[in-house]
Amino acid sequence: MTSSIGRFLFLLLTFVAVDSNSHEVRPALLTIVQKSEFTYEAVFKQPQVQGRFLNLGITTNCEENLTDARTSSSALQETFTLTCTEPLASIEIEGLQNTLIDTMITIEDLQGLRKNHLVTGREPRVNTASGASTPVYFVLGMEHLFFGIDHVLFVLLLLYLVKGWRNLIKVVTSFTVAHSITLGLSAFNVVSVSQPPVEALIALSILLLAAEALREDTSLIHEKPWLITFVFGLLHGLGFAGALAEIGLPQASAVMALFLFNIGIEVGQLVIIAAALTLVFGVTRIGLQPRPALAMIPVYVIGGLSCYWFIDRTLLVLT
Repeated sequence: MTSSIGRFLFLLLTFVAVDSNSHEVRPALLTIVQKSEFTYEAVFKQPQVQGRFLNLGITTNCEENLTDARTSSSALQETFTLTCTEPLASIEIEGLQNTLIDTMITIEDLQGLRKNHLVTGREPRVNTASGASTPVYFVLGMEHLFFGIDHVLFVLLLLYLVKGWRNLIKVVTSFTVAHSITLGLSAFNVVSVSQPPVEALIALSILLLAAEALREDTSLIHEKPWLITFVFGLLHGLGFAGALAEIGLPQASAVMALFLFNIGIEVGQLVIIAAALTLVFGVTRIGLQPRPALAMIPVYVIGGLSCYWFIDRTLLVLT
């Protein structure tokens, strides 16, 4: 592995990154609690994406009655009562096929038992009578990494700085251990940190890595990338915890849900690394080598983009 790996990756990624939202796309959340044999209370929370609400709706085999609706700067929350003539059997999220987000559906019965389902734009309908339940937290962990462009850029910047497979293994392991620590501590309320400063510092971590990638002399980060990865991994774990806190953990299986969410993040990270290295290998096999001056342009673009994120997020903290 050489530094040309990162340069080529960023050349391709820049076209996507410039137009991307820096924050991850969080799922819509639908929580349904059974109140009696044929009545339910439903709370539907859909995120605001790029300054607008998604106008999603729910359709079931029951009669829906909207009882409350409130908005915040980041979400629309609606409360419904569901009156049924038979047990709740199907749920469909209307309009989901026009978005990139998923919807996590949690159903709690009269005994307090919960089932989780995840519906997508491809399959916006779920049969709640089926015994199977989607491995929701695993999928959400993967999606959190894939749709969080800042996390993706951080992982690819590490590839730019790493030389050799041994260092790559150290870096991946270090990042995994670090963010698992803070994610676990945050998930169980041992550590509680406000998200806006964390998001600002995550942007700063990308900016610092971009600056290191542009350095011609050797630094500690170049010699021991696993060390700085561990430090920044602790920070990114707090960022992952923000999304998990909004989704929530099931009380009966919190440890397993956290484990699946973390494994989903790791699988997503490995998929990104594998895809990047496969792409670079394929390109080098056909003899395509970007010129050094051209290859450095994306690093400046990513650095400028992360600088903008850092300023923007810092202003949100200060206001």
